[in-house]
This record gives sequence, structure tokens and C-alpha cells, in this order.
Amino acid sequence: MKILDRYIGFEFLKAFLLALVGLTIVFLALQVLDTQKIDSNEPKELLRWHYVYSLPQIAVFVTPPAMMFSVCFVVAQFAMARELVAIYSAGTSFYRAVIAIYVVASLVSVGTIVFQDQIVTPSNRQAQKYLAQYKKNSKATDVVWQRNLRGKEGYYFIYFFDREKNRIIGGFHYMQVDENDRPVRMIQSLSAHYNEDGTWTLKVVKDVHLDKNLNVIKTDIKESLVMDFPEQLEFFSNPKVNPGELSLSELQEEIEFREQYGFSTVQYRVHFHRSLSFPFMVLIVAVVGSVAGSMGSLRSGGPLIRSLLLSTATIFFYQLTFEIGENLGMAGILPPAVAGWGPTAIFAGIGLWLIWKRGR
Repeated sequence: MKILDRYIGFEFLKAFLLALVGLTIVFLALQVLDTQKIDSNEPKELLRWHYVYSLPQIAVFVTPPAMMFSVCFVVAQFAMARELVAIYSAGTSFYRAVIAIYVVASLVSVGTIVFQDQIVTPSNRQAQKYLAQYKKNSKATDVVWQRNLRGKEGYYFIYFFDREKNRIIGGFHYMQVDENDRPVRMIQSLSAHYNEDGTWTLKVVKDVHLDKNLNVIKTDIKESLVMDFPEQLEFFSNPKVNPGELSLSELQEEIEFREQYGFSTVQYRVHFHRSLSFPFMVLIVAVVGSVAGSMGSLRSGGPLIRSLLLSTATIFFYQLTFEIGENLGMAGILPPAVAGWGPTAIFAGIGLWLIWKRGR
């Protein structure tokens, strides 16, 4: 059986890598066409780096369709070449024959979880950074205005951040907390200016110190105050509010913070559940593809034709269900868990139905 496993596994792996590269190129080309519409005087090199850092996200996104296509195609080829008949004649069941495919799919599924959290998240931040630099002279769509941010040692409120002058105007508030998330200091200022040495100069400042019982023990009113916050300038100029730029642990922290202060958590919850459910799609479509590829009439060439048609339909249906689920979740029509896990549950249902139909 080791020879059979190596043979099927190797054939599948070749098809999967080819499909993954092909679909990644297609979706990258679509992104290139979309970003070329941006009118900017900045160097094109910024846009090229944006494409480079976008590759991990695109590769993860097309992994389930690539898995579906490759599994369905390889199994259909075995059926067309009568290799499955020979395997059955040797007393090997269908699911035992394709176990190598399921093992590889499981490894890819687990790898997707780690890759998505450790590679895709930071690369998304870099991709958005280069895109923002390229759009510098175009119409701003990511203005930092009236933002509540959670830092390493406390919480910030920013009324408006002026990127050109690296200053905050209209109001800048900071609440420092202890290890128990209890306020120990509150600073209110009219404005704040970033200095070259990494410090901030606050203007028209009210500095309030609190004890462990939240009683005011000291209040200072100052014309200016120099503060050295633990966060870098980029934390304020480009806060990580896009869920796609947050890891699973950061998403949980953001959700807890927003719940604590009464802010909406819908988009973060939807993305959190979607990120958790997404890797399971890899294994599910492997099962769906293997069963679908083995079904049909051998004389008519049905398995190959059916697998290609089903794979193409799956790619569009896969993207459509994820987009609909996310939009309905963001709009509050569906609970975040349903919006995030719904598409995966649909494909799981399709897989169970195909397994039942094949066993009849």
C-alpha cells in the first residue's frame, strides 16, 4: 500500500501545486488591474511591493479552490484510465485508495491555520502600508479620525491625525492602566505633536493621577507636557483597525477591548469566525472533490468532464458564499458565527450528501 499511497499522493501534489500557482496568478492579475486604476504620482515600485506582500493572502484564499480542482481532476483521471478498477480488484476500497490525498489535505489545512496567522497577517500590514504610500497623493480613504486605540500600557483617543505634520489636533486623550487593567493615570490634551526623538509634546494638558480605589490623588494643569509613549508613530498614523491585519490573538484582544468600552465588534467577530472556519474548507473540498471525481460513467468519459465542471462551479460558489456570508454578517442580518461558519457548513453538507449518494 505504500507504493500506492506514494503514487497517488505524488500525482495529487503535482496537480495541487500547479492549480495553486495558476489560481494565485489569476487573482493577482485581477488585483493588478484593479490597482492600476489609482491615480497617483508616487513611484510604481511601491505598487510592486504591494503585490509582493499581497501574495500570501491570495495564496491562502485560493487554496480551497485549488484543492478542489486538483483532487477532482486527479481522481477523475484515475477513473478514466481504469486505475480505480484495478485498485478495487486488488481488494482496496475507494476511501483507502485516496487516503494519501486526505492526509496531504489535512496537513495543508493545519498549515493554513499557522500560515494565515503568522505570515498572512504581517504581510497584509505591509501590503496596506505600501498601498497607502502609493495613494499618498490620491483621495484619502483611511483617515485617522475619532479613533479609540488600545496600546501596550493604556488606551488612546485620537480626534484627528495629521499625517503631513505628524500631529494630533482636536483632542488627544490617554488613559494608562496597571496589570489589572485599572486606570492609574488620565491625560487630556488639546493637541499632540510627534518629535524626532520619538517623544510627544502635548499642549494644554490636564494630568490626573488615581490610586487603586480610583480616587484622584493629584491633578496638574500644564501648558505643555512631553510624553514618551511605548507605541511607535505608525501605531497612531496607521492603526491596526482592519481585521485582515490582525492575528487571531489580536482579534480577541480587539473584541474584548471594544466590548469593554461599548464599541461595535461585528466586523471583528465575523472575521474571527471566518478565519477559524476557513482552513477546514481545505479538508472538506478534498472529500467533495474525491467523491465527485469518482462518480459518473466511465464509458462516456463522465468523471473527467463532471470533475472539471464541478470544480469550476465550486470556485465561483465558494467565493460567492463567503462574500454573501461576510456581507450579511457585517450588516447584522446574520450572527457573526453563522456568517463565518456558514459557507464551510454548506460545503460540509455537500460532502456528506455526496458520500451518502456514493454509498447507495
